[in-house]
Amino acid sequence: MSNEILHSRIQDRFYDIFENPPEVPDYIIDNLSHNLRPYQVQALRQFIYTQRSDTADIAFNHLLFHMATGSGKTLVLAGTILYLFYEKGHQNFIFFVNSDAIIKKTYDNLTNTGSTKYLFKNDGIVIDGEQITIQVVDVFPAIPADNTIYLKLTTIQKLHMDLTNPRENGLTYESLKNTRVVLLADEAHHINVLTRSDKRNLNTKEEQERTWEYTISKLLRLNRDNRLLEFTATIDLTKDALFHKYSDKIVYQYDLKRFMTNGFSKNVVLLRANEDDEKKMLNALLLSQYRKYIAKDNEIDLKPIILFKSNKIAISLNANQSFLSIVENLTVSQLEKIIQNGLAVYHNKMSIWYKMFQYYSNMSLNQVVRDLQWDFTKETTLNANDTNFLSEGNALLLNTLEDPDNPIRTIFAVAKLNEGWDVLNLFDIVRISEGATSTKTTTDSEAQLIGRGARYYPFIYKGEQSYKRRFDDVASDLKVIETLHYHTINENAYIKNLEKSLESANIQVKEDKYERLEAKVKQKIRKSEFFKNGKIYINQVIPTTATDYQSFKNYNVSTSFEIDFESSVEKRFGSKEEMYSGTRRHEEQLYIDKALLQKAIQRNKFYRFSNLSTFVPSISSMKDFIENPNFLGGLNIIVSLPVGISVKDLTPIEKLKIIEKFLAYAEKNIRLNFMKERGTPIFEGVSFTELIDDYVVEISKVSNSIQLNEIRRPRNMHDHDWFIYDKAIVNGLENDMLDFINNYIEGLKERYNDVYLIRNERKVKIVEIGGIRGFMPDFLLYLKDDNCTYQVFLEPKGKNLLEEDKWKQNFLLSLSENPNIEILTENEQVRLVGVKFYTDVPELKNEFREDFTKKLIEKDN
Repeated sequence: MSNEILHSRIQDRFYDIFENPPEVPDYIIDNLSHNLRPYQVQALRQFIYTQRSDTADIAFNHLLFHMATGSGKTLVLAGTILYLFYEKGHQNFIFFVNSDAIIKKTYDNLTNTGSTKYLFKNDGIVIDGEQITIQVVDVFPAIPADNTIYLKLTTIQKLHMDLTNPRENGLTYESLKNTRVVLLADEAHHINVLTRSDKRNLNTKEEQERTWEYTISKLLRLNRDNRLLEFTATIDLTKDALFHKYSDKIVYQYDLKRFMTNGFSKNVVLLRANEDDEKKMLNALLLSQYRKYIAKDNEIDLKPIILFKSNKIAISLNANQSFLSIVENLTVSQLEKIIQNGLAVYHNKMSIWYKMFQYYSNMSLNQVVRDLQWDFTKETTLNANDTNFLSEGNALLLNTLEDPDNPIRTIFAVAKLNEGWDVLNLFDIVRISEGATSTKTTTDSEAQLIGRGARYYPFIYKGEQSYKRRFDDVASDLKVIETLHYHTINENAYIKNLEKSLESANIQVKEDKYERLEAKVKQKIRKSEFFKNGKIYINQVIPTTATDYQSFKNYNVSTSFEIDFESSVEKRFGSKEEMYSGTRRHEEQLYIDKALLQKAIQRNKFYRFSNLSTFVPSISSMKDFIENPNFLGGLNIIVSLPVGISVKDLTPIEKLKIIEKFLAYAEKNIRLNFMKERGTPIFEGVSFTELIDDYVVEISKVSNSIQLNEIRRPRNMHDHDWFIYDKAIVNGLENDMLDFINNYIEGLKERYNDVYLIRNERKVKIVEIGGIRGFMPDFLLYLKDDNCTYQVFLEPKGKNLLEEDKWKQNFLLSLSENPNIEILTENEQVRLVGVKFYTDVPELKNEFREDFTKKLIEKDN
């Protein structure tokens, strides 16, 4: 038989110049609560085409709308009700589905004018000036009233039972014989018991009659004017029996792949990790709150939802309790460590984890913890597995998750929400791995849930609301609120099945642009004396106070601000390279007009005095801030201009933008450096085992736009007993430094009893003495002779950072010369040594070699 479905035949007719395809009537458009999207309009046009008398050759009383989850099938359903009522005189509609929860949701959608998801106009349905009412009934009246649509809402199970076991004053086959009925089947794949079954020939007619599919088929045949309209996102047309049944009934087909490609869904990204469930839950919690912060930064009202998916109720209930405990017991110090570890792992700036941890590193963690413990509580959590879950209150909460007054942020579930759950602000689904299987059945269920979570959240941005993605092709943090993240395990068999399930469901998933590599401390090292009892020495810090911030200098804000001005920039489409107006330049000082300065301040909310005075407590007023020579009164802006352009040629708008760039730079540093900790000359030992452990690094798979020295690659270090890890995950410059150490390793071993090089993967931080700037040296060289232990700080540095990070080298070099350095309890047995930067600039590399050999190999005893 032909593989062509009805949908295709209708579309072919639409392209025929002799046909007159129908348009969607105004009474449908005017009475729906939402504007129809182009594909919904097309779905209704094709439906209407089958119902017109002049197209009777393909007019059907049984049709299927095969449309993606989240594509708005129910709005199309509402349109068909209006059409059949007005054009065909149908007043009796039976809506049936497989779930009580969907019935409660649909009751709101079709009858509750106060619901945010009501499908019709809130002021009522009006056609030809007549008010049309929708009345929910259990049985249909013998004499229907004018201008009334009668709607029976039921489950397929209850409808089957009512008809096969008739009761007095109930719905019966007999009572429906002379009643014209429209059957509306949602999640219609559930009524294909007979067609799907491999055992098509059931033993007895009685057994056949007990099936739901037979019940619906019998209802449809009771009256020649009856209609059956099915709506589903899930039907497997590769099965011959299902294709045979539905090929001439699929009036419109719009699969999930088209839906996603056209931008009407969220992007879907799989986040795979070798982490336990608690770590996954915590990361999802932080990612969800990061979304909320990003939305708030852009004046978008968003309450993102997390769904924790388990395979057993007991596991789900335990995960729920564990999650609440994690949040309740979270401390600032724990969060700080989580962020440091995260930044140590994720280096790909395109990674959502890098962006998230980087964002948190610039925030007040006290505030973050307070926000988390306010937003994620028992009261803001629903467990869909509780025996009392399907209460009216819970059903309402589930169906109104986007509402501002709905408090829910987290949901724990097994299977109750796989179907019929309309939620737009679900952004994270976390697979609870305990007890879970990796079978195709499991991943099919998960793919179905992912498809449901991919519904787009139509947020308002810059005064405009969109129902399509807006940031696919632009660099914007707002991509995170156009993305659904599925947090899962990194297990080959499971991932293979999940990918098959996603492909079967036509769900497009973004490819990971990175891989994760793990470096492990060698077992021999772990057993060594130096590792078990050794120490890493870091300096103590003391908190700053408000009195420490008397000028821009205290915030690392330079009042001598240099900025480039470009009169034109050329960028070829599809290229990342920019070509500026010219290379010949000159510098001029910009006179800072007070009116422009005040205008720039007014345009930045940070500089409102009520806020600014929190970060700059030494100022008494905005006038003081503007005129004080320690702040804006001492500002000197130097503009680098192309030859031929003078500062006098700049327009007021261009000058304003220059001042705004300085204010943005100052704001960032003020936020970053206020109430930080100041380094002291007092160093104390922290045990190796507390700071040094296995670590994971994210490696970008996309490296063609990255300079060679920035690309990190794993290097096997099993045979190098002086390196504590089994592999070194390093960039080109760091790899060169390892070669240098290897060349000098015999000389070091002749001088010292112990020689170990430690990769500091963002664990050991030192802070400049008397200052607030801290950093994490890339390598620590641990040396020990008969008299002393030496902790040597080594820092490879690219030439592009030499000037910017010069203060770090000065700090390191001062460690062995500063008379105030004190090492608690071990002053005589420990020496701190800083060596000049290792770099690929030839003359500076020679300086490193000389400094290294002088201080560590040729030094006096």
